[in-house]
Order: sequence, then structure tokens, then C-alpha cells
Amino acid sequence: MSSMVRLPLVALVAALAAPSTAFAQDAAEWDRNRAQLVAQQPGPMAREITRWERLWEDRQAQLPFTEYASFLLANPGFPDETTLRARAEQRLRSEFTEPGVLLRFFANEDPVTNYAKAHYALALMGEDRAASERWALEAWRGGEMSPTAEAALSAMYGSNFSQADQDARMDALLWQRDPEGAARQLSRTSPAKRDLFAARLAILQGGDGATSAPGAMADPGYLYNRSRELRQEGQTPQAIRNIVDGPQLASLPFDQTAWITELLAVARAAGTRDSVRVATRAIEAFEPGYDISIGEYRLRDDYTSLMWLGGTNALWQLGDGAAAAPLFYQYGAAARTPQTRSKGFFWAGEAYRRAGNTAEATRHYEMAADYADKFYGLMALNRLGRDVPSFNQSPEGAPTEAERQAFLNQPITRAVSEVARDAPWSTGIRFYRSIADQAETVGEHVLVAELARDIGRRDLAVNLADSAMEDGHKGFTQIGYPTLDTPPGTNWTMIHALARQESQFAENAISHAGARGLMQFMPATAQEEARRARVQYSASRLIDDPQYSMMLGSNHIERLISYYDGSYPLAIAAYNAGPGNVNRWLRENGDPRVTGDWLRWIEEIGFFETKNYVQRVVENAVVYEHLYPERTGRAGEPRLVTDFLR
Repeated sequence: MSSMVRLPLVALVAALAAPSTAFAQDAAEWDRNRAQLVAQQPGPMAREITRWERLWEDRQAQLPFTEYASFLLANPGFPDETTLRARAEQRLRSEFTEPGVLLRFFANEDPVTNYAKAHYALALMGEDRAASERWALEAWRGGEMSPTAEAALSAMYGSNFSQADQDARMDALLWQRDPEGAARQLSRTSPAKRDLFAARLAILQGGDGATSAPGAMADPGYLYNRSRELRQEGQTPQAIRNIVDGPQLASLPFDQTAWITELLAVARAAGTRDSVRVATRAIEAFEPGYDISIGEYRLRDDYTSLMWLGGTNALWQLGDGAAAAPLFYQYGAAARTPQTRSKGFFWAGEAYRRAGNTAEATRHYEMAADYADKFYGLMALNRLGRDVPSFNQSPEGAPTEAERQAFLNQPITRAVSEVARDAPWSTGIRFYRSIADQAETVGEHVLVAELARDIGRRDLAVNLADSAMEDGHKGFTQIGYPTLDTPPGTNWTMIHALARQESQFAENAISHAGARGLMQFMPATAQEEARRARVQYSASRLIDDPQYSMMLGSNHIERLISYYDGSYPLAIAAYNAGPGNVNRWLRENGDPRVTGDWLRWIEEIGFFETKNYVQRVVENAVVYEHLYPERTGRAGEPRLVTDFLR
């Protein structure tokens, strides 16, 4: 598989014929496989990767629809497919596209944006009248479309649209803040709702939207339009009161994401108690039992931010564990990633413990402990008094022959081998994340793990292990924590813990800020460490020589640990954000070496990236020492998470 894009299919099948479900692999084998791949010549997939890069860099969607369409049809499963399809649909706003081209593009993937749904309905008119009418109705109720499409759909199908359909369209246009479209639609709305719709339209047109229409303050659309306008006019206190003191919503919001985003803005502007109340009201936007974790990214991100804000204010500022616990639980339940889910469930346990509810505290700690290789999963094990489990398990299953053939035949499998050969890290990492995220079954994850091993890409292995845990599959921890041949006399644990988070072991990684190589050194920091080590500084060696990068990285983290009197969290934070920022946070938030409250101090770190970084590096250190206790130089005694919180 290490020469996947150049070998004939029969050789490729042979390379994958005997899958291994045990992923122990020494550092040298990773490097040998990587070297063999790099030595190969470019394969035919290189051209498709170049096409992908061209489309990915087209941030403003200036390339023609046909260029997007031809690429997406030929390369299903390439990275950021949803984004590229959205850009293709965006092109329909400014260029005419033949109906046949649209029909081919949407044959296997339905349109997502309402604008594209309207165009698709029109394209179907000559091919499938019934399907055209179904899409026309969905587009009509969905709001946004061009005036031309609006006129065409109204002329063709308007007589079939019910009064409820007309009201739904008006509601959508007002949520989308389209005053021109809403003004055209107002006369089609039902008399019973027209006053409220007119008030919302007046808000979009610059009026205050005051209305005596029945139920206005329980209408999510009116509250949304009014709240945005009040905040933009500097009347945020009134927007807060409308949300905090208003009655329960009478219906679900048309745009749940926009509603949650508005609640988050209001909560951030509110006082402590009001922010908790705003967060508590967020659940009104969803049907009972709705799983927010399946929602779009923006919805999940803003919802979890709102739950965290409410939960921390309730627990840390008000001391109200009973109010905080459900918000922390919702934070965890709405997330997809193991680190976020475990964090929410752990803090729900902390809140219940503060409220004196031992049974619920234990139950939520147990939920967090299911993610035993994550920071808060490890903390939950500590709270429960349980040992860290073995991470040397194998996956409980193997690929079927059908899964293996499908994996070999998908374009992204061949593309991953090509980008692993010589693509820039910024390109390669998107392909590694994509192929890992697309794996769903145990067998599919095993196939990606084998691919990572056979092309020598530790960064793909890291992403694969995270994806497997996110999908609930155990037995992939070991391959997700690959090893390096570290220089003699260096800190084995911290090199691995830092490199896994810094670059995911990609030697050619270059960050947007200019950090370079395996240990992600900024040039100035690397120069200083080289001077201290009395070796010549070389920017190219940061990329080309992992031994050089590891030596400087180990020296740097050891110096920071010493500077902070043996404190790992402070040293790790300084490795990421610099000692100046860490010292400022110590002044502003107190010194956890004195208070002992490490969890809250870490959570109050001023940069999200650094807060996350500290937690990830600590969990990496614990897992590595439990996987390879003989490598730590500590007489085979791996440390616990609390050993690093000092």
C-alpha cells in the first residue's frame, strides 16, 4: 500500500489482503514506510489534487459552476466536499446553467441552499413534473431565491401553494432578513398573521417593530428580528429583558442556528444570573429529545458555547450546582468529539457533587470515564477512584471483503497516498482528516489504520484514532499514539505528548503563524534554544531533521518546567502561548500552585487554543506512559493525570 497510486490493483489488493487488528509498530517502521512512499514518482491522482487545491483556494467562489461540478462528480469524498458544493450552488446566483448540467449535478446529491433548490425545481420542469413540484414547494417555503425564480415558481405552481405555505415563506424571508422579498410576499400572507409579519418587516426596514399583535413576545421570529435590531441600536438591555422575561416560545424557530447564535450574543452581554436564564431557555428551540450533536457545525458550536457560559456562571459565580449541572450535561450531549463530551459530563458531575447529589455526580463521572484517554475522562476516573484502563486493546472486528473493495475503489484512498508523498502539510492534513472522518464501521476504521501504517503517516493515524473514538469504536488507541526514535537524554514523554498535539508528528508541518516542523518552533525560539544548546541554528533542519527538532523541543519544555518550579500545566501553556501570557494569567486569575484549583485555572486561560492545548498535552502524556511504561525512565511506573497537575 505504500505505493498505492502506482501499483497495479492486484498488487494493491495483495498489500491489503491480510489486515492486522494489532497496531503495535516501532518508530523505525513508520519512517521506512514513509521513505519508500516519498521515493515514488507522482501518480495520476496528482492532477486531481491540484484541481482540488485550486477549488479550495477559491474562497469567493469566482470559478465557474461547471468547474466545481465536474470535479465533484469525478471525485466524491474529497476533503471539504460540503463546502465545495456550497460554493458551486453559490455560483448559481450569478451565472446561467443549462438544466441538463444541473440535473446531472444533483442526480445523487440533493441541493442544500434554497437558492439551488429553486433552480433545481425549474430544471426539472421538462423532465419530471412531479419532482419539480415537490422541489418547488420546498423552495417556496424555504424563502430565499431570485426574483426571477420566485416569479417562475409562482406562475407554474402558485395555485397549488396553501395559505400555510405562503405564511411559511414569509416567516423564512423574515428570518433571512430579506426585506425586499418579504415586502413582495406580505400580501400573500393570512390575515390572522399579517400584523405580526408586518411588524417584523418594519424592523428590517428600519422601524422599531412595536406591535400589539397577539402572541408577539412568544413568537421566535419576532423575538429574533427585534433582538438583533435592539442590539444594533445600542439597546441591548431591552433585548436581554425580552429573552429573559418573555413567555415560552409558541413554536420552533425556522432557523434554529440563527436563534441560538442570537441567544449566545444576548447571554454574553447579560449579567451572570440573566446569562444562566438565557442558556436555560435554549432548549425551547428544539423538539423534545432532539439530538443537537447531529446538527450543523455552527449550531453545535454556538449551542455548546452557550451551555458552557451558563454552566460556568451558575457554578463558579453563583455557586448553584443544581442549575449548572443540566447545562453542563447539555454541553457534553450536544458535542461530537470525545474531548468535549467528556468535559461536559465531568463538569455535570462536579456540579451535582457541589449540589450534594452524589448519585447523579457518580453517574455523570461514569459517562465521562467512557472516554478514558481524554483529559476529563482521566479526571473522572480519578474522581471515581478507578485505575486507568489498558490502552493496548485491538479493534473488535475486521473489514469485510465488500468494505475492502469499496475502500480500494474510492478516489480519496488513492489521493491520500499521493498527498502523503510530497504535498504540503496544509493540503495533506485535510485529506487525512477527511478519510478518517468518512470511516464509520470498525472495518472501515481498520482499513484507514492499515493505510496510515503502510504509508508511514503518523498524522493520519492520530486522526483515525480520534475518529474511531468519536464513532464509539474501541481498540484504536495504540495506533493513534505512534512512537518516535527520540535523541538520547531527552524527555521521551513530553516529546511525544507535545509532538502529537503540535504537528500530529508531521515533520513538514508549517503553521499559519510560521511555527515549523515536528515540535512547531517559531524561528526566534528555535534560535534561542540552539544558542543555549551550543548548536548551529538551521531553519531547514526544523523541517528536515526530526532529531534536531526533538532535541530543541525537549530542551525548551525542560527549561519551562524548571522556570515554573516543576509545574507541567504552566510549562505546557508557555510552550504554546509564551511565558509572558502565562505570567499575565497568573496575575489575573491567581496561582493554581497556591490554590490547588488547576481545573478552573486551566479553563480560565485567556486563549481557547492554549486551554485546549494544555488538556490535550497532559492527556497525551498520561496515555503514552501507560502504553509504554518502560520508555519513561520511571522504573515502569506510569503517572496519573493528577501527577501532571502541579
